[in-house]
Amino acid sequence: MIIIKAKLLFWKIERKVPLSLAFPYDTVGYLGTKSAEDLDVNKILMMMDYIPVQKGIEIDYDAYDLLVLHHPPVTKPKIPSYVIHSNWDIVSGGACDALADCLNITVHDVFDKKARLGRIGTFERGPVPLPEFCKTVKEKLSLNTLRVVNFDENTEINKICLIPGFGLNPKYIEMADEEGADLYLSGDLTHPGAILAKNSGLVLIDATHHATEVPGLYRLRELITELGIETEIIDTKVPWEYYSGNRGNI
Repeated sequence: MIIIKAKLLFWKIERKVPLSLAFPYDTVGYLGTKSAEDLDVNKILMMMDYIPVQKGIEIDYDAYDLLVLHHPPVTKPKIPSYVIHSNWDIVSGGACDALADCLNITVHDVFDKKARLGRIGTFERGPVPLPEFCKTVKEKLSLNTLRVVNFDENTEINKICLIPGFGLNPKYIEMADEEGADLYLSGDLTHPGAILAKNSGLVLIDATHHATEVPGLYRLRELITELGIETEIIDTKVPWEYYSGNRGNI
């Protein structure tokens, strides 16, 4: 691995993932007090979210020169940081395509063309039984459960809309239904969104905001390691636990 000035590293990253692709309200790029011209980068820590203290994990931030985040931090990181967020969601080959590839979906089009976000795709082998696809999603995204609206074991699906992260809102659910999708997969499903889909008959899978973005995080690491920089991922996972009421079962 090599040592590179942060300014040159950012230039190389931004040739592939331009900051200009990001939504106007988004926070992307370098966040640090030290000049990028003076910062030497030899080892990078990559995380979905900046959570300074991880339960059961000791993180020596001083062992890294740069923190690369997908989500903009809500508290100030301990070391210089660089955020690749909506520009990574939008760019061809980024988070959306990584999720589709992970689930063996062949992409044919962009879902929301105005925002340049999401993908529309099908299965190369043709329609797939819904229970089989649910099992694939669980296994590929390392989930114990899924939230599914309009589940029917006799349903077969082929045309899929997907957005990694936050996409299960009423606006996008209506768009997926109008698109003629058999299924729409994303995260952050709300009660009103579920009712909307329930009434329309559209199958929804909520595979969580976090898990649907994990394939993109690992693809982002591939992009950076190809530049010769050692990059380690620490998976921050979902920021909550599930409580069952049984002692010790969280």
